[in-house]
Amino acid sequence: MKVKIDLEKCYKAGECYYNHPELFKMGEDGFPVILHEEISDESLIKHANEAIEVCPAVAISLED
Repeated sequence: MKVKIDLEKCYKAGECYYNHPELFKMGEDGFPVILHEEISDESLIKHANEAIEVCPAVAISLED
């Protein structure tokens, strides 16, 4: 699965990298950076789904 962030929707709330540092970090411009674009580990998929739920901008998605 691939983790995606729509940077046009993202308004840098930081919920993804504060709550899921195993998948995201804050970039120099304040936008999140994806640490693992391709994930197959069940634990990382769970964290990605949680990040999708808490993103106030609805900017994170998972694709097969």
